[in-house]
Amino acid sequence: MADIASDANAGAGEAAAAESTSQREMMRLVAQLYYVRELGQPEIAALTGFSISKVSRLLAAARSTGVVRISVEGTPASPTPLARALSEALGLEVWVTPGHETGPALAARLCGVAAAPRLAEELPREGAIGLTGGYTVESLVAALPSASLPGAMVVPLVGGWDSSNPHLNSNEIARHMAERIGAGVRLLHAPGLLDSEATTAALLSDSAVTATTRYWGELKLALVGMSGAPRFAPGYGTVMDRLDDDGRARLAGKGAVGDVAGHLVRLDGSFVSDEWERRTISIPVETLRGVPRVIGIAAGANKIETIVAGARTGLLHLLITDEPTAAAALELVTAGHRPAV
Repeated sequence: MADIASDANAGAGEAAAAESTSQREMMRLVAQLYYVRELGQPEIAALTGFSISKVSRLLAAARSTGVVRISVEGTPASPTPLARALSEALGLEVWVTPGHETGPALAARLCGVAAAPRLAEELPREGAIGLTGGYTVESLVAALPSASLPGAMVVPLVGGWDSSNPHLNSNEIARHMAERIGAGVRLLHAPGLLDSEATTAALLSDSAVTATTRYWGELKLALVGMSGAPRFAPGYGTVMDRLDDDGRARLAGKGAVGDVAGHLVRLDGSFVSDEWERRTISIPVETLRGVPRVIGIAAGANKIETIVAGARTGLLHLLITDEPTAAAALELVTAGHRPAV
């Protein structure tokens, strides 16, 4: 009886193996039709008699079991010649993402997505990570590869409740980043811009706010977005939209070409003193200057002056932008627009 049972088990095992082999060969066949012969799923269904949904399941199984292995060339290990030239001109590390878009909205989004693998390499395994809001930063965070960094804590560097512009809601972006990288998060319970300087000062001393802002002095890494000059309307909401026409004209008259982490800057890298900035909840300049690694990211025709100004502040260690913006910024610098002494 034992021999009969043993034979039965062996037979069942062989049948299961044969079925597994047959299934794998079917996955291989469908994958070959799809990836090598470049037939569409409806065409494969018509050829094989399978339903389109079964073809889709077989292709998914081929990926998950290793029948199909897809490789993509990795991010270049060294900066491009354009990045090296801009780095030398501005005196800081520069990383240039691919792309030929000059439209502000699309350029910003593509730059953020392309920068995600580069930022992932920079993330500390523990300690505080700060970030601002912004269209490019939001895109970057959404594209971050999943990670597990339970020793890290993500905190906003600027206030921001903005239901009409989610990319300016720094709390939601910080929460999303924490989810992507498996880190903790502390929210900043404050709007980006308050009605008066006195209200801003009072809120910054509130215990609910200081519970988060105390991390600003412990940052290991800061990721900061940069807005364009007040004169631009890039096609998406920016912090400059919090100004009326008179406010925009006032800042333009003071030479503001954008902001870095909530601080207004001129092309020569100097900071603009204005009540708008003093009403803004953001990490102080000197605190940001003490962060060991500050990464600035911006792209688009409206950000050319901004990235030059941001680099000249001395706050940034790494600047990430795209090809058209980098080329235009390099032209701006080499044309003789150098910082005032």
